[in-house]
Amino acid sequence: MTTRPASLAREPGRRWLDAWRVSAWCATVLLAFQGFGFFFNAWNSLAKYGHPGGWDFLTFWAASRLTLDGTPLDAYSWSAIEHAARQLSPNIVQPGPWFYPPNFLLLVRPLAWLSAPVAYALCIGVTSALFVFLIRRALPMRHMLVWIVAFPGLWLNAAQGQNACLTASLAFAAFLSMRSRPVLAGVFIGLLSIKPHLAILFPVALACAGMWTTFIAAAVTATLFTAISIGVFGIDIVPIFLHGLSEANGYIASGVLPWDQTASLFATLRMAHVATGPAYAAQACQALAALCAVAWVWRNAKSLEVRATALVAATFMISPYIYNYDAVWLGVPLALIAARALRDGWLRGEMAILGVAWLYPQMGDLLAKHYGIGLGPLVFASLILVAIRRARLEAAGARAIKIAVDPAH
Repeated sequence: MTTRPASLAREPGRRWLDAWRVSAWCATVLLAFQGFGFFFNAWNSLAKYGHPGGWDFLTFWAASRLTLDGTPLDAYSWSAIEHAARQLSPNIVQPGPWFYPPNFLLLVRPLAWLSAPVAYALCIGVTSALFVFLIRRALPMRHMLVWIVAFPGLWLNAAQGQNACLTASLAFAAFLSMRSRPVLAGVFIGLLSIKPHLAILFPVALACAGMWTTFIAAAVTATLFTAISIGVFGIDIVPIFLHGLSEANGYIASGVLPWDQTASLFATLRMAHVATGPAYAAQACQALAALCAVAWVWRNAKSLEVRATALVAATFMISPYIYNYDAVWLGVPLALIAARALRDGWLRGEMAILGVAWLYPQMGDLLAKHYGIGLGPLVFASLILVAIRRARLEAAGARAIKIAVDPAH
């Protein structure tokens, strides 16, 4: 029995049950839910098909198998990919087609040295750990670790067996290196040529910011990487790859590649039964607006979090061929903005926008699949507005400091 007043006796309890602990519990519950679902499905898939899910990874593994068998050009044949996958099990879930450039084919070439389940577990484990490690560079606080590991984008990417953690890590490493190691930043950007539509805005951003060392390093890296890949596989792979891009456009326009897994405005409009022509026109208008936003932000803002937010959000507004699993990239601006806000304070409405963006990868996938609602364009546009708002405040602060130092100007 305590002799302290009741109000003081309850005070330690109130301090213990603070907002951070409540939020940590929420993140832990979400992490446990996603982890259970992932491992439960992986176990069932392994027992039923001989492979633990992550069916997109089968495309990578099958392309590697064809390459090691001496027929790399067959990787661009959907039927050949399916045939290679059936060697694992006759009732295997059939993988999708291979539309990646020769650069990525060279990167995945060693995968088939391992069995498909082992290669899948290794690739997803290593790339996910790399992404978490880099995010921890921006958010080193201990209480943020559970939120990073619970990020829905990580689990969606793992469940689909995709490469978004790798590409997001390359982008984040580039952002972190730009100021101190501009050449290394350019190398990271050049390596994104494994998925070039995700790197399409980096040249614009770097040019507007006057980062010519990084620009040149990125161009040289991408050129050398592409030249080595073509040298390994032969010049005939170029027209086959370009033909594959044409097929990909046809598949995304017709819905052969499912719209409910796609994050683009084009797919959202097609789900709403908008004709192909107007949907492409709307996508082009959105892409132009995103391009202008990136150019303005990188020209006028200096802070890393503002520039990264604008570029990542705009990247998802450019191409119609953007999938929800690619939204792992959203973890980059979310971490950088959160780190700045935890230090200097949140702007009005900013926490809500970042919260929705954090949930988007899984939530967007489920809303599109079950209700035909494409949330992606709204999320990306909101992040663009966050970047523009912070850029304007940064510019206003810089002007105020300049006036204070030199009132004559």
